[in-house]
Amino acid sequence: MTPQLNDKLRDRVEHEKSAHTEDDILKKNIELKGLFPHLSVSPTMQRLEKDFHLYLENVKGLRILDLGCGYGEQSLDLLQRGASVSGIDISQKYIDHTIKEAHKFNFSKSSYDFRVMDAHALDFSDAIFNLVVGRGILHHLDLKVVMGEIHRVLKTGGKALFLEPLAANPFLKLFRVLTPHARTKDERPLSPEDIRDIENSDWHVQNKYYGLISAPVAIFSSVFLRPFADNFLLHLADSIECRVNLIKTLEPLNQYVLLNLIRK
Repeated sequence: MTPQLNDKLRDRVEHEKSAHTEDDILKKNIELKGLFPHLSVSPTMQRLEKDFHLYLENVKGLRILDLGCGYGEQSLDLLQRGASVSGIDISQKYIDHTIKEAHKFNFSKSSYDFRVMDAHALDFSDAIFNLVVGRGILHHLDLKVVMGEIHRVLKTGGKALFLEPLAANPFLKLFRVLTPHARTKDERPLSPEDIRDIENSDWHVQNKYYGLISAPVAIFSSVFLRPFADNFLLHLADSIECRVNLIKTLEPLNQYVLLNLIRK
């Protein structure tokens, strides 16, 4: 049974819809990251992407929900790997683009379902998905409500995989304050309390963290060593970070968390 949304949450959803459909905030965010190209190609981010895709290695025959599918890159990759994909987003613009891309690549229409939908109130039956996946989506939503919905639509033992930004790193806090045009009004990177709430709820949790040292180094490197994307500073930062992140109390100070959740 989908939850009834209160006025405050409905307003938040409308703000998000406007930001993505009318202002194309996703494009602005991509353009901002383009100013600091080493952020996306650093050894740390390569390690993150490898870890993310390791969890998606064997998806053939699985029924997957892509939460906040955006322009559909991830959904199309999952279709290519043999999964059946339902992709939802708050923006009609993104959904239209994703459907167009699915047509272009001649995927069977029975293998995908892309719809405009609010993640707080999923229009799906209980326990029908093997996997729910998303990149940078949870921090745009009411975490308690959406995690309840994800839990509801997943089968027992099903998995949820999310890559999300974190709130506690002081350097990245300043960076976000200086770049408000690339963010929506209500988005909130995950706090240590958010992570603890997820870990204390109805999930088996295996999280990994990235960007404690490499993110600020990559910003510096993008400015002062721009032609040298594969430089010694980035490799050194990643090497140090792997050791420092063994200290559990420092994990929330990273740039990203990879949430690997199994439904109890």
